[in-house]
Amino acid sequence: MRLLVIIALVMLGGTLHAQDTEDKKRLLEQARIQVKSDFQKHLDKLSFSGSLSSQKYNFLNSEGNLNLEDGFQSKVQYLDESGFPVFYAPMNLNAAKTTGANSLQPGGSLGLNLTGKGLTVGIFDQTRPKPDHVEFGNRLTQIDGSSEQLSTHATHVTGTVLGSGVNAQAKGMAYEATGWSFNWDSDISKMNANAYDPDTKSNGMLISNHSYGIVLGWRISNGSWTWFGNPSVDPKRDWRFGFYSTKSQAIDELLFTKPYYSVVWSAGNDRDDVGDGTRDPDGPDDTIGPEGVAKNNFTIGAVEQVLNYTVPEDVKMSNFSSWGPVDDGRIKPDLVAMGVNVFSASINSGGQDGYASQSGTSMAAPNATGSMFLLQQLYSNRNSGRFLLSSALKALTIHTTKEAGPAPGPDYMYGWGLLDVNAAAKIILNEDGSSSFIREEILGNQEVQEFEFVSDGVTPIRATVAWTDPAGTPPGTANNPTNLMLVNDLDLRIFDEDGKEFFPWTLDPSQRAGARGDRTKDNFRDNVEQVYIESPQAKKYRVRISHKGDLKFNVQQYSLVFTAGVIDGSDETLYWIGGTSGDWNSGANWSTSVDGPAVGRVPKASTRVVFEGSNAGNTTVSLGSNVDIFSLNFFGNQIVTLDLKGNQIDASGGLRISNQITTIKNGEINFSAVNSNPKLVELSQASFENVKINFLEGNWKVLSGELLDDIIIDNAKVEFDYSQVRVNSFAILGTGELKGSFDTFTFKKDFIVESSGTIKSGVNAVFSGTEGIFNNLATQAVKSLFASSGKLTISSGGIDELGASSGEIILNKDQLTIGKLKIGPASVINLGISSELVITDSVSSTATLTQKARIQASSKGKIIHDIYRKYCFEHISVSNVDVSGDAIINLGVGAELTNSSGWLQQNCGEVLFANFKSTFPCAGAAVNFENLSEGNISTYLWDFGGLGESSLQNPFFVFDNTGEYLIKLTVSNAEGSTTFERSIQIGENTLQKPAIVVNGTTLTSQTPGSSYQWYLNGEKIAGATNRSLEASGDGSYQVAIFGEACNRVSDPVVISAIPDQEVELSRFGIFVGPIPSEDQLTVTFTNGYTGPITLSILDMAGRVFRNIEIGKNTESVEVDMNLPANNGLYILRIKTDNLTLHKKVIKQ
Repeated sequence: MRLLVIIALVMLGGTLHAQDTEDKKRLLEQARIQVKSDFQKHLDKLSFSGSLSSQKYNFLNSEGNLNLEDGFQSKVQYLDESGFPVFYAPMNLNAAKTTGANSLQPGGSLGLNLTGKGLTVGIFDQTRPKPDHVEFGNRLTQIDGSSEQLSTHATHVTGTVLGSGVNAQAKGMAYEATGWSFNWDSDISKMNANAYDPDTKSNGMLISNHSYGIVLGWRISNGSWTWFGNPSVDPKRDWRFGFYSTKSQAIDELLFTKPYYSVVWSAGNDRDDVGDGTRDPDGPDDTIGPEGVAKNNFTIGAVEQVLNYTVPEDVKMSNFSSWGPVDDGRIKPDLVAMGVNVFSASINSGGQDGYASQSGTSMAAPNATGSMFLLQQLYSNRNSGRFLLSSALKALTIHTTKEAGPAPGPDYMYGWGLLDVNAAAKIILNEDGSSSFIREEILGNQEVQEFEFVSDGVTPIRATVAWTDPAGTPPGTANNPTNLMLVNDLDLRIFDEDGKEFFPWTLDPSQRAGARGDRTKDNFRDNVEQVYIESPQAKKYRVRISHKGDLKFNVQQYSLVFTAGVIDGSDETLYWIGGTSGDWNSGANWSTSVDGPAVGRVPKASTRVVFEGSNAGNTTVSLGSNVDIFSLNFFGNQIVTLDLKGNQIDASGGLRISNQITTIKNGEINFSAVNSNPKLVELSQASFENVKINFLEGNWKVLSGELLDDIIIDNAKVEFDYSQVRVNSFAILGTGELKGSFDTFTFKKDFIVESSGTIKSGVNAVFSGTEGIFNNLATQAVKSLFASSGKLTISSGGIDELGASSGEIILNKDQLTIGKLKIGPASVINLGISSELVITDSVSSTATLTQKARIQASSKGKIIHDIYRKYCFEHISVSNVDVSGDAIINLGVGAELTNSSGWLQQNCGEVLFANFKSTFPCAGAAVNFENLSEGNISTYLWDFGGLGESSLQNPFFVFDNTGEYLIKLTVSNAEGSTTFERSIQIGENTLQKPAIVVNGTTLTSQTPGSSYQWYLNGEKIAGATNRSLEASGDGSYQVAIFGEACNRVSDPVVISAIPDQEVELSRFGIFVGPIPSEDQLTVTFTNGYTGPITLSILDMAGRVFRNIEIGKNTESVEVDMNLPANNGLYILRIKTDNLTLHKKVIKQ
């Protein structure tokens, strides 16, 4: 079925700024997340919890509600944009014939036997339907728990959708569907919670029906005409007719976030509401309420029954159905259906099961809802359980309407015409990918998508595009504002080979109901566009989808339905009728219809081959020779085995499998197409045994598949559009290209890519076989390669991340460079004879005591990891593999080392690993250095870019100037040392340098700051964060003041017990000289003290330039200290167990 064929809309030469499909899907998902957030905010505007006075609003009863004609009351739902209260009010055998639904039902002309069974439809209405009505069986559930008075209206509407046909005249459209009913209160919230979503609500309602709307304009209330408009906005006409309101916006937002969910709303019955003459009548046009004005729903008008359609005049408009245009000129209603004298389930006067005929768009909407519901069931049956996007359902139903109204094309009375699900079903049934197809695509910002075809010069060309547009912004409160509500304006055009341009239908809203379809100009209002060429010529045509301006969210999903006579398509369809076994090459086994008579010929190169018999048993078909066909398709309930018997099938149009189970074995399937239009392949749950699938030429899109056998992409482009691809073996030859939206690519044997081939970025490849080879010579690396079993030999690079768990990786390459290595339980990393594995990012291990990992080589391998990082691994055995580089890799509990160097084997907590971070990197600041080192550390040595040193654990340092400085930290113990280097950037500092005022032992920052920190001998004083400090002892004191990102530190002030701040060192048997000195200072100790001594050279900013630690155990010790390079005044600090002394020294 050429559905497999043509148009995933590949872009031809004119394509602009094409984006990757994955990128567009990501943008689309982000857009939906954002709209969900906006939607939740707008929901608050659609509720009301207060009370209203009947004195202010004379149409209210004493309870503050509105009396309806059927004895029910309607309560206030919310306040509109003008602050006016909003109330809701309610707005089939022949009905099924009118829309063609009977042709889809059992006994129908299409032989489809569709009833809606197994799928869920929602009915929102006044109070609740009678749940135990004989027509509903046990298929109807009141989801919101409403126990209000039963509604005849709701029962009638529900019966039209899903009545079982106990009374044959009252059979619903989808008479075995599951119904979820809700009252109309808080409808948007309930719709959001219960709508179908393939990921979060797979049992949700695909379509919901809404046969009600807000009370507008004139209405009979308490037996007389009452006007419900707001005279403060317009004294003559209800301004809400045709107005895009907050409710319209909420509907559009909801449907944007739920793209498969369709909402059907009745257009309203206001066209013949004439009123009492004191104000303008409501009709005849511009009478659709805000719910029907929304862009993304289906707004349904009402016509009389149509039993035998032959001409447009057969479709008779009701005398009440509301017409457009809406205020911005969009085409509404969308469609019309039977809504006059519809016979359906009801409740009799005694409250018992009954039946009645009713009229209104309330009746037309469920006629459309149930009919379109069958289309979703049909599409799902033939597309592996997938459903149509709501935009695709709209494009399909608009594409196939029966013409209605006074002129060709759409109008503001009948919309696009009479719903015809019979014609829509035929497109689903006969999709061939070239002359008839449905496509769901994504358009990127500034992107143009095109495809070409050659017309047969006879069959009319029709292309319809629809998209779920982002919600518009309601305009200010006014009557008939013309603000355009279309957000993303897509454009559909068709060009012939001579450059002639064919425009979509458009209407002029200034002509009101008299507007006639025009095909000579751009449509800039509607989110549906259709180009129709009734008399094409036998020439090449090009279909183009583009957009104006910039797309909101930079992306727009859309749906396209296309029908035409196409020369390069299939010229006939042959159905298998050969029973449970037979020969492909026998003409007695083929027919031109399902279960039809034999035609005496076999498929040829232009034949669309279909297996769709009614026989639910097993069917085996054998191939006696190579065959050429257009496409191969499997539908229905037959369990088919196609035995190729060593032969080949060449298919230019594709392969589609959508039945229960199909087995293809023993041969090859070749896909080759000469044009650039994408062809589709859908493999569903098919089983392949000893089958090679060759993509030889063209563009191909694979929509689904289970475990495929051998896949070869040879000079073709193939996109896998599902999440997990599984194959036995895979190869890209020549200029073949692999792309798609899949997350993982699992293979059991080989993964081969030649150097001229292309693979998409981000591929996660998983080996799950017994023995295989990975050889990726493409320029694009796989994101990850993981061996989950067996032995995988790697013969190339092209790998970002490599890992194994319960599998063995064998390097068959002198050197392999990867980013990450992941060592899983029971894995083996085998470096072959003497390979080198270069790791540029990280290593991880999850090996366990019971599932140990091995790293090995048969001679001598090497792992090179030149990233400074500490690893502690357990339960890994290493043999004949050395490790080198800056990385520190320690093997702890359960590890074994054999003939391998460079690894550590210590207690992980004792392994030295130097590390730090810095804060306040500003010139003149106390730049704090926080030690983050690990291990059993004895000493620290900091080097501040050659400007100074420190042996403190968490020092600070003052950089006088801006610039980049290399900081080194060395940590040591008796086993050794390790050094870490990091460059820091010192920036400008706008803070004023503080000065310290000394008053006895009280130190005060003369300069104010937002906060303070005091230091003693280069270390923070814990808790010293006030402006003043009481000095606790001798030493060098400094203070830092803080701003937002910087601090500024003072010069040191030396506090000593000696009034002149400098102790006479000779009294302690300490001699320092010479002063002044040039390069070296000698410090001599001649005293009885024994123990540790720390000597430090500091500048006047408190920076430590030299640290020397000695142990004094004799009477006399002499120490030489090198002075800093720069001349100036420095401080010598001498620290013993119980004493700290200072001495000023001069370098000259």
